Amino acid sequence: MTNKIERSFSIQNMFVILVLAVFLVFSMLMVVLGAMCYVGLEDKSREVNDQRILQSFVRSSLRAQEENAVVRVENDWLIIENNYDGDIYLHYIYAHDGQLRQQFISEEREFVPENGEAICPAGLFAPQLEGSLLKLDMQDGNGNGYTLYETVVVARPEGGSL
Repeated sequence: MTNKIERSFSIQNMFVILVLAVFLVFSMLMVVLGAMCYVGLEDKSREVNDQRILQSFVRSSLRAQEENAVVRVENDWLIIENNYDGDIYLHYIYAHDGQLRQQFISEEREFVPENGEAICPAGLFAPQLEGSLLKLDMQDGNGNGYTLYETVVVARPEGGSL
């Protein structure tokens, strides 16, 4: 009779241990799957934010310019020139070292591309000015290409009017 009771307890103990082991395995599986989903969502969110920032930063910089500001393009630099009571300040937007960068400096200072503030990853930033139409070919850090068209105020030719 005691042998039956001992065998019954050992089967019950094995069943409890088996249930706990299954619970442990599925709990670990849920944690690992949750972590993988989180990492995937973070990567996708970062990619979408970089795309959004690349396009909206340039657009908002152009729209936020002062009333008397003019836009020009030199090399692959987009330059917004602002006149504050006779003092000229230049807002450079450009790509350097795989980053979209900006730099706001006085006209008297020398432009050094390395000194710009990094905004977001960018593989290409190629502005073209055709009259008052600004065409920007851009590429984000993942190689996705975008083209942005904006109407801007450009410098008047000397002695002429718009």
